[in-house]
Amino acid sequence: MPKMGVNPEETKAPKPVPGGMYEVRIKSLTAKLSKAGRAKGQPQYNYEAYGNVVNNKAEYNDAFVLIRMNNGFNQAKTSNDFAHGLGYPLEADGSFPGDWTVKDPSKPADAFDYFDGAQYSGPLIGKVCKVELSVTNYDGLDRNEVKQILCKVDKCAERFPDIRHLTDWRGKKAA
Repeated sequence: MPKMGVNPEETKAPKPVPGGMYEVRIKSLTAKLSKAGRAKGQPQYNYEAYGNVVNNKAEYNDAFVLIRMNNGFNQAKTSNDFAHGLGYPLEADGSFPGDWTVKDPSKPADAFDYFDGAQYSGPLIGKVCKVELSVTNYDGLDRNEVKQILCKVDKCAERFPDIRHLTDWRGKKAA
């Protein structure tokens, strides 16, 4: 009887690129209800941008990069840094420029999990940002983690004098 399955190589975790500065093209951006939001009974969302390394050595090109902007103390700063890294300031209300498509439009807009799984569409998709990646270990596997994203907004310091971009997204746990 013939066997069916998947390519065993595709079940392995991707190898991270070495720590350093990379250009990353953004392919998608999603909003996911956070564990903290579920636990507290208040909708809080994490943003996850999915991208790939571009304009690098052939062995690193197309390497997957996940940019997490978790809710909490630094979410506003990391979200701002992400948008600025792509050359766009956040909107006046703090939102990303562009729109979101919700997963289940039949839910009422005030539903607790209305934006869970929402997909972003707008000018940030397809843009390239310069991202400093580090290699960290999580559950015994090495992975890339964003250290910082360089700003591309023209005259940022003059236009936004109260904004200071983070130089280390990893927080206190970083070595």
